[in-house]
Amino acid sequence: MTQSVYHLLLYLDELQFVSFRKTDTINSIVKNPMIKKTMLTKFFLMNETNKDAKKLKLLYKDFSQYFVWSSTYKMWTRRQQGNVIGRVVTCHPTEGEIYYLRLLLMNVRGPKSYKDLLTVNGICCDTFKESAEKRGLLHYDNNLVECMYEAACYQIPYNLRRLFATILVYCSPSNPRELWKQFENSMFEDFKSLANIAAKDIHLAVLNHINNILHSMGHDIK
Repeated sequence: MTQSVYHLLLYLDELQFVSFRKTDTINSIVKNPMIKKTMLTKFFLMNETNKDAKKLKLLYKDFSQYFVWSSTYKMWTRRQQGNVIGRVVTCHPTEGEIYYLRLLLMNVRGPKSYKDLLTVNGICCDTFKESAEKRGLLHYDNNLVECMYEAACYQIPYNLRRLFATILVYCSPSNPRELWKQFENSMFEDFKSLANIAAKDIHLAVLNHINNILHSMGHDIK
């Protein structure tokens, strides 16, 4: 209500969205230097060249608290006034490499490039998943807990249950029961507001809904 929110763009290398007029030719679009200037690429560049950014060594999500993005000039400049909250565009665990790229950006301070994110102890990994694993970001379901926690902050319970079911099927959590216990209250909220359901039946109703979602994926809650 009182602070602006920056939606921080996220994409794999050379796979950013590009805006163009219908009269533009493919050649002019590809050769336009502005298409490579995005929030993320300029974030990398600032960490490499700007003395303030190098000193602060910020996470991508915190960068907008100290720097202002100009959509006209495609550049970050030092913030002089105002407060802004940065939110990195969300990714689903089933989206593969871009999900692990986001995980790295949420945990690695001051990265200078995609290659920098891939490099661990001087060795360049082949994938962002491998890099995240070597950095210890995939241990003990930490990344899945973080994924659920972030979604629980703003997703409606229906979507949270669907995410939980997807994690069960595609992400193989080592302790699904513990993940359930941590977030079951968040997944119950919409059922609690129903007048025609008793409190003792809410637990079963939520599990039935998750089971229906799992059935649509060819699995069941067992």
